[in-house]
Amino acid sequence: MGECIVIFSVVGYGTFITHGLWKDKLNVEVCTVKNYVRIFPKGNWFPYVVPLEKSSFNALKFCVSKEDLEELDVYEGVSAGLFKRIETKILLKNNRTTKAYIYVPTENTIISQKLMPEIDENDSWKKEIEKHPEIIKRFPQLVI
Repeated sequence: MGECIVIFSVVGYGTFITHGLWKDKLNVEVCTVKNYVRIFPKGNWFPYVVPLEKSSFNALKFCVSKEDLEELDVYEGVSAGLFKRIETKILLKNNRTTKAYIYVPTENTIISQKLMPEIDENDSWKKEIEKHPEIIKRFPQLVI
């Protein structure tokens, strides 16, 4: 008997995009994450998202298997307490909404890294995305 594959939607907003972790995934599309802001503190090599009412940013939504999700948990340092995976509502094209998992910093990470929206009011991670022309060509909305 064949097994059913369970699919999970995940939001990529940082190195999931620039390191191409979306490339072999299904249903890749631009999404808008509401009530969060992406910040890229100076000296870091990856961004974070922190809650901020009435804010939003564009990211990629893609689908993964349970095994992929477990690998992403390792990549994000979930067991080390750096990030946690939560479910959030996202906006897709044609005003469709759905839920997807997103990795957000834990309270300990927020405190230890002094993460707050004021650190990066211009979404500096867009400049990192712009260094990848193949991403911009396929998903120009990521840098708008």
